[in-house]
Amino acid sequence: MPGAPTEVLKCPRSERGEALEVLYRRVPGALRPRLIADALIEADRGTIDLSGLWIARRRGRTVGTLLTQPLAGRAAAVWAPEVDPTWWRSSTAVALVRAALDDLRGRGFIIAQALLDESAPRHGASDLSEGGMPKVTDLVYLERHTLVPLPVRPEVPPLHWRTFGPSTELDFRAALQATYQDSLDMPELEGIRSLDDILSSHRAGGRFRADRWQIAQVEGEPAASAVLLLSEIPDRDAWEVAYLGLSHAARGRGLGRAVLAHALAMADDDDVPRLELAEKKK
Repeated sequence: MPGAPTEVLKCPRSERGEALEVLYRRVPGALRPRLIADALIEADRGTIDLSGLWIARRRGRTVGTLLTQPLAGRAAAVWAPEVDPTWWRSSTAVALVRAALDDLRGRGFIIAQALLDESAPRHGASDLSEGGMPKVTDLVYLERHTLVPLPVRPEVPPLHWRTFGPSTELDFRAALQATYQDSLDMPELEGIRSLDDILSSHRAGGRFRADRWQIAQVEGEPAASAVLLLSEIPDRDAWEVAYLGLSHAARGRGLGRAVLAHALAMADDDDVPRLELAEKKK
């Protein structure tokens, strides 16, 4: 009814099934019960976190849901809200986003991020934006088979590579910090998180192995450095370029391509058939 108030709150454990019914409302009906049951089982086991599940109630019924989940480095993932399609759908969705962001802020999170693919409903982006999460960029996901080497121009200076570890950690941190200066890779986030937060988020972004975190320098040019972070993608036969950065002195010299060629060679040596990455849409 138009005059009925809407209540927004953290979802009580006893109401998670009803909330997930709304959250998965776009999933085909034949698959939805199994998906909900599996999510509840995994939550009881502690393998997924549903403590950030929010609901909107109207006249005692759950009419909207939103899920947030903590990430490493004081960041959190936010899923676009799902709300029953009624005339007050938009205001309810915005209220869910604002309540979730206020909660995250109060708990010490400094970044909340959401990713929407092309299959997401059009109003998902506007719900997030009006709730306090402005659009930052469009991402394009790319992949390349590792069997075919990436050619590098002969005039590109060679890079001296070192692996992340106790003996290189200070140099690694300095190089990573240098690659963030005046970077075009999400400049909106520059300076918001500490280096410790950034490293924590990258460690948690995939199956961390120190030998897949590497730094490089141009011989005789200590200021010309590169950082490469590779992550194994769970349940997929591929590695992800989680981060590729160049210091200011290394940019515009063809070294980014040289770093990518090195990444492809590393993956091929480990019999990984594909390398994937996301870049900002131009």
